[in-house]
Amino acid sequence: MIDAPVAVTAPVLQVDGAARVIAIESSGALSPFTGIALQGTATGDSLHGQVRFESAVGAGWSAWAPLYIVRSYTDAAFLAAYRSDEVHTALRFELRFELSAKGTVEIIQAGTFLDEAPSPPPDAAPRGGQASDYKIMAPDLHDRAEWGAEPFRGTPQPLAQPDYLRMTLHHTAGFAAVTLTEGLEQVKRIQDFHQNGRGWSDIGYHYLMDQEGRLYQGRPWLNPSAPFDQGPPLALGAHVGGNNTGNIGVSLMGCYHPPEGSDCQDEMTVAAVDSLVASYAYLSERYGVNPDALRGHRDFSSTACPGDNNYGMLDSFREDIADLLITGNAALGTAALSAIADTSGVVALRWRFLTDLGIDTFTIWRDGLGGRSPIVVRRGAVDGTWVDTAVKRPGALTYSLVARGSHRREQILSTATVEVRGHAAIHLAHSFPNPASASTTIRYFLAQAGIVTLEVFDAAGRRVASLVEAYRDKDLWYSVVLNTRGLAPGTYYYQLRVEGFADTIYQAAAPLVVAR
Repeated sequence: MIDAPVAVTAPVLQVDGAARVIAIESSGALSPFTGIALQGTATGDSLHGQVRFESAVGAGWSAWAPLYIVRSYTDAAFLAAYRSDEVHTALRFELRFELSAKGTVEIIQAGTFLDEAPSPPPDAAPRGGQASDYKIMAPDLHDRAEWGAEPFRGTPQPLAQPDYLRMTLHHTAGFAAVTLTEGLEQVKRIQDFHQNGRGWSDIGYHYLMDQEGRLYQGRPWLNPSAPFDQGPPLALGAHVGGNNTGNIGVSLMGCYHPPEGSDCQDEMTVAAVDSLVASYAYLSERYGVNPDALRGHRDFSSTACPGDNNYGMLDSFREDIADLLITGNAALGTAALSAIADTSGVVALRWRFLTDLGIDTFTIWRDGLGGRSPIVVRRGAVDGTWVDTAVKRPGALTYSLVARGSHRREQILSTATVEVRGHAAIHLAHSFPNPASASTTIRYFLAQAGIVTLEVFDAAGRRVASLVEAYRDKDLWYSVVLNTRGLAPGTYYYQLRVEGFADTIYQAAAPLVVAR
C-alpha cells in the first residue's frame, strides 16, 4: 500500500473537550507523495481519523483532512489512507484519531505513496489448452460475484506484458478469516479500502486465501467469461510497488508477523498449507511460472509482509509445488470409510470404493493419541473390513483412507473419526472371535494399576495357558492373542486377576468355546 515507509511516534492521549483523541506524528523527511496509508489495530466501537501536513516551504500546517478508514470484520485490524490527485511535498504529517471511551490505537506500518498515470495497455497475450492437458486440478474458487465485488474502475491492463514472470505471497496483516462468511466479508472490505482509500482501480491481489484454505478471486480477469480451469488471462495487479508486471499476487488473510505484537501471531493451518501449494501449482502450470520464481513481498520492498511465520516456509513451498507439478493432483478416485468403536475398545472399520481413476495401492492410517500408524495396506481398490485391536489409550481417533497412484501421487479419499472409551472400573471384555478355531483376542481395561494375571482353564479347572503375569499401568486397554490350535474342541474359561499392594482388587472369568 505504500512506496516509502515512514516512522511514527508513539500514540499520545489528548483531551479535546469531551472527545477522546489519540495524536501521532511522523518523523523524518517525507518523499514526494500523492497520499499516505497506514495499517494498525484499534479497539472500541467507533474510530474516526484526520491527517494534516507541515509545509516544506514554511507555510505551517495544512487544514485537517479526513482519513478513509476500513475496519476488519473479525479482529482489531484497520486500514487508513489519505490521497489526492496532486503531488505534494511536506516535512511531516500528524494524525488524530477520535475514539469511543477506553478505545486504543496502535500503528503497525505507515508511509507515503506516489501514484503515477497508467501507461496504455498492450494487447493481452492469448492463453489456452484443454483441461485434459493439465496435471493440476483448478482449486475451488469463490469468485467476485459471491463476495459482491464492486466493478473495476477504468480499463484493466494485462498482467502478462508479454509473459507471466513470478508469483508473490502476502499477508493482509489483520483482516483474519476462518469461516466462509468471514472470508467473503473481509475480501469485500479489502476491496473497499483499495478502491476508496488507496485509490486503485480494484483490489490489489489476484487471489486471497482464508485460514482454512478457501481461495477467493481478487482482481477480475481480462475475460470474465473465461473458464477458471483454463487459466484466464489476468489483469495487472497492485500488490508489489514497482514489480507488478507479470507478478501474480496471493494474500493470506490474517497477521503472521509476531514481532508486530499479540494481534499478529497467526500460523498457517495444515489445510491452508495444502491449499496454498495446490493453488500455486495450478498458477505455475497454467501461466508458465517456474516455482523457483515464488517470492515473499519483502523480497521486493521494505516490509514485514508476508510475516516471519510464512516467509521461512517459502523454500518448502517451492519444493512442494515442484513435486506436485510432477505427480499432479487429479482425482485418483472416491471412497467411503466408516469406523465404529465397541465397549471393548475395538474399532471396526469398513470401506467401499465408489470410483477408481488410477489407484495402485491404498493405506488406512490411524491418527491420534500421540502418533500416526498404518493399519491396512492393500493393492488396488478393493472393498473390505478391518478390526483394529491395537488401540490402548481411550480418546478420539481419526482414520484416513489414502490412495496412491502413479508418480508417488497420494490423496486422502475418506476419513472417519471415532471415540474410544474406557471404563470407570477394571473391565474384562468378551473375547473375539468366540467360538474360535485358530486364535482369539482377549481385551481388558485397567482403571487401576496392579499386577495382572491372565490364565486359561479347561472345564475341569486345569490351567492350560498362562498369558500374562506382569505389572500393568492404569487407564489403558490391553490385548492378548491366544492361539487355540493346540486346544481340543470344547468349553474353556479365561480368568483375569489384578492384585494391588496388599490383596486382590479384581477377579473375573468368561467362557471361551474352541471349535474346529
